[in-house]
Amino acid sequence: MTAGHIQEFACYTDFDKELVCHWKVSAQTNCSKEFLLCYSKEISSVSNVCVPENGKDSLRCTCTICPDYFVSGLTYVLALQFNGTDIWNYNVTPALVVKPRAPKNLAIEKAENGNFNLSWEESYSPPSTLSGQPVIYELKYWRKQHPMEVSVKAINYQAKSFEITASSLRRGYDYVASLRCNYTDYPAYWSEWSEEVEFHYDYQVTAEDILQMAVPISCILIMAGSVICYFCFTKYVSYW
Repeated sequence: MTAGHIQEFACYTDFDKELVCHWKVSAQTNCSKEFLLCYSKEISSVSNVCVPENGKDSLRCTCTICPDYFVSGLTYVLALQFNGTDIWNYNVTPALVVKPRAPKNLAIEKAENGNFNLSWEESYSPPSTLSGQPVIYELKYWRKQHPMEVSVKAINYQAKSFEITASSLRRGYDYVASLRCNYTDYPAYWSEWSEEVEFHYDYQVTAEDILQMAVPISCILIMAGSVICYFCFTKYVSYW
């Protein structure tokens, strides 16, 4: 095993509790037995170790570091060992690789105007560095029966709610919505998509629908009445 075999080494952080580093490995690799990740703060000579674990797909090793704190200017010096030998060195500044946690507690309810109000909460609270920082969101929603037909809306302001207009939906369908976020001062990565929330747009007849149906029906009735009157009139004239 040489340094050339280490592929796609990368790190990201929620900038609150953990710094996660991962790298690609060949199948059958036992990450915890073959690798060790040593790390230290750039301003300190104290070295710590992280024992990696195999990822869910078994083709990645993942190491989760839980520092005491995060600050913008801090850099970590990493050294990856394979069977006791240093094979990879890497410096990472957590503030430059922020992947925030997804928004939480999504909820949706139907408004009086027929639209749907989606609300959520930020995943950070004081004293977290990201709490209260400028954040933008991206919303996606789709018909549950047609998951490939996705509508995406950018919410380019700091908000905790968004109104999904009824005009963008089709009646009689179940819908699914999800949200992700990105902190504008730490824009390296978008968060993962949040947990999904479902809602149903029922087929309720509105005043607009009644009007749309009434106009053509009225026209048909008027035309039918005119035809009947015409035939009655011609028959009356011919009788006399």
